[in-house]
Amino acid sequence: MKETFKLAFGSGFVEFEYELDDLMGILRPKEMPEPFSEEDIILRALANPVDSPPLRELVRKGERICIIFSDITRLWVRHNIFVPLIIEELKGAGIEDEDIFALCANGDHREQTEDEFRIILGDKAYEFLKGRIYNHHAREEGELVYLGETTYGTPVELNKKAFEADRVILTGGIVYHFLYGFGGGKKSIMPGISSRRSIMKNHGLALHPEPGRGLDPTVCAGVMQGNRVSEDAIEVAKFLKPDFLLNVIVGPGRKISHVVAGDYITAHEEGTKVYNEFHGVEIDELAELTIVSCGGYPEDINLYQTYKTLYNAERATKEGGVIIALSECREGIGNEDFYRTFTDYSNNEEREKALRREYTIGGHMAFHMSLIAEKFKVYLLSNLPDEEVRKTGMEPIKSLEEGIMKARAILGRHPSTYIIPEGHKLLPILKDN
Repeated sequence: MKETFKLAFGSGFVEFEYELDDLMGILRPKEMPEPFSEEDIILRALANPVDSPPLRELVRKGERICIIFSDITRLWVRHNIFVPLIIEELKGAGIEDEDIFALCANGDHREQTEDEFRIILGDKAYEFLKGRIYNHHAREEGELVYLGETTYGTPVELNKKAFEADRVILTGGIVYHFLYGFGGGKKSIMPGISSRRSIMKNHGLALHPEPGRGLDPTVCAGVMQGNRVSEDAIEVAKFLKPDFLLNVIVGPGRKISHVVAGDYITAHEEGTKVYNEFHGVEIDELAELTIVSCGGYPEDINLYQTYKTLYNAERATKEGGVIIALSECREGIGNEDFYRTFTDYSNNEEREKALRREYTIGGHMAFHMSLIAEKFKVYLLSNLPDEEVRKTGMEPIKSLEEGIMKARAILGRHPSTYIIPEGHKLLPILKDN
């Protein structure tokens, strides 16, 4: 018996019929509860921090306070909702206005403009902090301080303003991250306010210790313990010793659904458990075929963003199987460095060597996508030119039905199948693995 399914593609949907007997499951994240009031859950977290006194009891009048916040690429974190509440806590503790400043954890990304600061922080916090909001510059030696080296050999070079503050408050959002296990937490420091040299050394730990063996399998989404990139970042953060953390999980309607506050390590760990509970889906076995959508626009805005979806689909699919991915890519490839890693090298051995010579996030993502295209047959339904798709190792298709027909030609008439409607945020977790 067949049933009709609908998967997001850009701003619309693609409908298709599929045999129910072949379907092992539709993998979806659990729906997080929608809060009655975002402000209420933030204030509750601030009043009941994990392994820390409340913020207003932690700080003292006369201290300089640094609030570290994310850049415009993390606008979904909704700093405009919680930063004003953090400021009120600080003022309630007697901290003078001029002793509170904000530092953007933009890592090695470009500077944020004043208009972007206003968008990120909201009118209220921006007006309060105006003149005391700073970009981090990862390549400006004069703005950095050298503090030592981690056991992994990463030089610890951090923003001088944060180091010279009396108190440092980390803010951010918790999601899966393919290098650090989860976003939020120590990521505000590494890579957030670290030097480019420090960032590249830390990120380079994602490569297997033995050259020629590709990526380190312990560096992956959903895992922090035993993950070299994550553990190295924690070591970096310990040189700064942040005083407090507030991290959020965003749920339905892109509203804040859960908040953790307190110790920057243990509060973050509590938050990751909650995130994993709702976004990690245990599976009993891998499928021969995975049909996956990024979740529509803006998650499928370009091929660069599609990496997250292919990363997660890989976790649900048997080696030698087929992945059919839906990603509109209305803005094309999305990252030049990412695309050049496909086009400038003829094989994955060359890509790995290039990545070891000079690590980049775009290069890592392209290398991993090329490995996925070697491990599985990947069909991509998109608006990209066919030749661009083929250069990535994937095969373009014009319809989902075409992809299913080609998958059956490889796997047989009745392949075991998963359908994943929101591939960008769902992490399949194989039981007992």
